[in-house]
Amino acid sequence: MSENKQKSVLIIESDDAILDSLSNRFKQRDMLVITAKDGYEGYTRACNESPDYIVSETLLPSMNGFRVSRLLKFDDRFKETHVILITSNNVDSVQDMFRASGADHILGKPFRFRDLMESIEGVKAA
Repeated sequence: MSENKQKSVLIIESDDAILDSLSNRFKQRDMLVITAKDGYEGYTRACNESPDYIVSETLLPSMNGFRVSRLLKFDDRFKETHVILITSNNVDSVQDMFRASGADHILGKPFRFRDLMESIEGVKAA
């Protein structure tokens, strides 16, 4: 029965153009889209709405994406929530923070939406 449930994704992104683009692309895939423009709002929305997936920029106002991920992934209520981080930084330079965050994947900007979906689908298969 739960197989028919619409999957939800929380997008935490401070750049309006990227937020709108990702929102539209996920909606085209029949996903319920939840958005937040800073880390604190994203964390609050994740706690209140329990999305299936979270896609978060790492560089955010009020609380960075690494911290949002760490707070959620080390909370028993959300440790199964799949978190994908996107970063403007060189991915190699943030590996220690990525590992400490508990996030499932990290992608560097610019990225292709297909790569993001492969990260999500790869998580689903795991």
